[in-house]
Amino acid sequence: MRKLGVFFIIGSFIIIFGIIFFFILIQVTSHPKFCGLCHVMKPYYKSWESSSHNEVPCVECHIPPGITSEIRKKYEALAMVTRYITGTYSTNPWTEIEDEACLRCHDKRLLSGKTLFKNVLFDHTPHLIETRRKKKLRCTSCHSQIVQGLHIKVTETTCFLCHFKEVKKIGEDIADCKLCHGVPEKKIVEAGFEFDHKNVERYRMDCIFCHSHSVEGNGEVPRERCFSCHNEPERIEKYSEVEYMHENHITNHKVECIACHQEIYHGKPRDVEAVVKTPCSTCHLKGHSPQKDLYMGIGGIGVSPMPSAMYKAGIRCEGCHFIEGGEVKISGAFSCMNCHGSSYYKIYKKWEESIKEKIKKTEKIINEAKKILPKNSQKLKDAIYNFELVKKGYGIHNVDYSQVLLEKAIEFINEELSKLKINKHFELPWVKYSPEKRICTRCHQGIEEKREEIFGVSFSHKNHLKENLNCIECHRPHYEKKEGEILKFGKEGCINCHHEKEIKKDCIYCHKISYNKTLKTKIGNFSHKLHVEENGIKCLDCHKKIKVDYNFCKDCHS
Repeated sequence: MRKLGVFFIIGSFIIIFGIIFFFILIQVTSHPKFCGLCHVMKPYYKSWESSSHNEVPCVECHIPPGITSEIRKKYEALAMVTRYITGTYSTNPWTEIEDEACLRCHDKRLLSGKTLFKNVLFDHTPHLIETRRKKKLRCTSCHSQIVQGLHIKVTETTCFLCHFKEVKKIGEDIADCKLCHGVPEKKIVEAGFEFDHKNVERYRMDCIFCHSHSVEGNGEVPRERCFSCHNEPERIEKYSEVEYMHENHITNHKVECIACHQEIYHGKPRDVEAVVKTPCSTCHLKGHSPQKDLYMGIGGIGVSPMPSAMYKAGIRCEGCHFIEGGEVKISGAFSCMNCHGSSYYKIYKKWEESIKEKIKKTEKIINEAKKILPKNSQKLKDAIYNFELVKKGYGIHNVDYSQVLLEKAIEFINEELSKLKINKHFELPWVKYSPEKRICTRCHQGIEEKREEIFGVSFSHKNHLKENLNCIECHRPHYEKKEGEILKFGKEGCINCHHEKEIKKDCIYCHKISYNKTLKTKIGNFSHKLHVEENGIKCLDCHKKIKVDYNFCKDCHS
């Protein structure tokens, strides 16, 4: 009996120890650090550490609610440890997270309505409750870990596959831009240009005018991809059964879409040259096309590439040359106005007028140079090449680049004249802009010829441009300007430059308007012209400190 009692005590002690050890084991194996002990799990552990879930233990997500799930997962974890110790483990750990595990914390997602994700409006409710394209999605259909180091991040390629694969037209049905982006309202600055998205609704614009190349790829599933997971012939035979494949991989298991489908890219064109790969290329963009080269800002001799701002923003030919009923409309001012509003009518006309005038003046110089320089002159040939590129490519496709090409053509001619010691030099027949000013002159072509009145003073842009003043010295960028603002300072802003130490130029040059007028002053009507021309009084006699010194008047007037 004594032996039986000893065995009972020892047995009880073993059972109690086993129970305590079991609970300790559960606690230890439930800690995230335990998960990171295996080297195959370390990348996943590190990505969890840097994620937004780094305060949530792994088991909270990887074990669904319920005691049976707890036991089943602990058994699977024990089997994984055994395989790790025996060296029979896989280097690609596999797990599935049930929706119930996510909704333990995120159940409000189904009721919260639309949320903003990277400027995209997203609603969880229809994606989780309703079927999408006749497919039942899971949380991990979108929140996955395809990219190593990003733990349960939204995989945008999944969105793009669903919204853009096999759609009839981008911008319609499931690929309707407003489904995700709403009616855009923000202002953007792209390649030096400002665009107000409010005009989209105002002018009933089609997003595809500008974003026609925002989707790349077709999301196909190559048969070979099946072999990365399966090697049983009977499974591969079901490749063409689309509904079965989606139900088995997406609804029943958590296989990421991108594991099977090729990527569909959505955003700015990754390869900017793709912008000119359009239906128009059938006729216009084969071989060495001056229109294409000019738009892309390439092909000129001695000039660095200068892509058009529209090209850099991803605007394809159809953005300006509308296609209706199979016929292509000739582009014009109306194309600009469709996107940028009526103010662009004047801008377009100025572009057109400015580049035509520059082509005309350059052609005159080249014709004169042909009479002087030998026909086999390489510099002359290069000048003609740049000129022809602008003329044949229609300079308005890239006004900025066209002007630089024409300037280089004249420079080539002057270099050859100098080399041959010919006593002749052609002056540039327009103001040469610095690279900083070119951002403004893309729109404001011919501004140097414009004379304005500001603060009662006659103002010349040409003189200020010749002094190498940048436009931003006086003007704010459009996206910073207040409505109705012209200069970013008042009258004192001009005085700071022009009267800093002494009056540098003849006063009448700027103040011609005041000079020719009879002004009302506190001592009566006053004529500058009468005092300066008839009485020989100098401006500085009265304006010693810019303001009028009325004491000087007493010499002649009581």
